[in-house]
Amino acid sequence: MYRRRPRKLPPIISAQGLAKRYGAAPLFRNISFTVSEGDRIGVIGPNGSGKSTLLEILIGRVKPDSGDVAIRKGTRLSYVSQISEFAEGVTIRSVIEAALVRTAVPEAERASRFAETLGRAGFTDLDVHAATLSGGWRKRLAIAEALVQAPDILLLDEPTKFSGSNPFCRARRSRA
Repeated sequence: MYRRRPRKLPPIISAQGLAKRYGAAPLFRNISFTVSEGDRIGVIGPNGSGKSTLLEILIGRVKPDSGDVAIRKGTRLSYVSQISEFAEGVTIRSVIEAALVRTAVPEAERASRFAETLGRAGFTDLDVHAATLSGGWRKRLAIAEALVQAPDILLLDEPTKFSGSNPFCRARRSRA
């Protein structure tokens, strides 16, 4: 009897020989790693060691001095930066609606995704201006904005900075 072996997918992210410097001192050099299905990875290091820069290289915002990053075709990435800021005048509702439109979520799925994500996040007044939220609530909104897009990879820069009462952080810790 012939059994098909499950096809092994290539890594979602493959980084090879990454290096970056600002000025004379290198932030990092010769970093290589892969991220595969189901991986949960943390990058730990002191302030100024290049953690945020590495994430920005992965999303294509910053170019490495050397090395390559390959992202599997069709992969959806979401990134939550260390500091979550929103433009004046945008509301919680408009941030999430814009994320749904930006990622071309089908119209039929938008209402349920919107309600589920904001319900889990604990927002009650969706017409509050995002820029007026505290640091913790802005981080929570940024995470909700990323999650509503249903990414394959979620890159979080300093995700626990304001996470004391963040239900997303509690849920992630309880499943780890």
